[in-house]
Amino acid sequence: MAGIITPSCGNQPTIDCNGQLHDDQLLGILVNFSASLDVLEKDLHSAIRAHNFRSLSTEEQVKVDTFLVYVNSTLFWMYLKLQGYDLSKHYILHDLGRAREMLAREKQTNSSKTAPRLDIAASKRFIAAGMHTRFVDMEGVMVTEAQYMRSLTEASGSNIQ
Repeated sequence: MAGIITPSCGNQPTIDCNGQLHDDQLLGILVNFSASLDVLEKDLHSAIRAHNFRSLSTEEQVKVDTFLVYVNSTLFWMYLKLQGYDLSKHYILHDLGRAREMLAREKQTNSSKTAPRLDIAASKRFIAAGMHTRFVDMEGVMVTEAQYMRSLTEASGSNIQ
């Protein structure tokens, strides 16, 4: 039993003492790979159709081009992996990383466009109005100087009577 590897996760394949995967596990891996490849192919075809569409805005064109670079790099990575190449120092990892960064940057740029914006003109009006109005603390309540004087006049008028 020394050759048996028990996986920590239930979906990991087990290897018998001869170093072979079980047939049902190998079939599951191949089905999963085939499904992933089909999804990638479908996405690639729709991206190529979008790329050939001439009325895209510059922003949309950048998004499609970046996606095409990412899909192309992913397909090349899959090819190299299937051929058994050691990809730990291969340049394709750098290309995939750059494509991921560009997609993340594009997503961040689009999310900042939908963020709330400050109305500069309104804030300038508020500041200007606040600079010309003086406030007085009247027993814990902030009132304008005019209101404070009015309340003093009213209080002195009621004291006279």
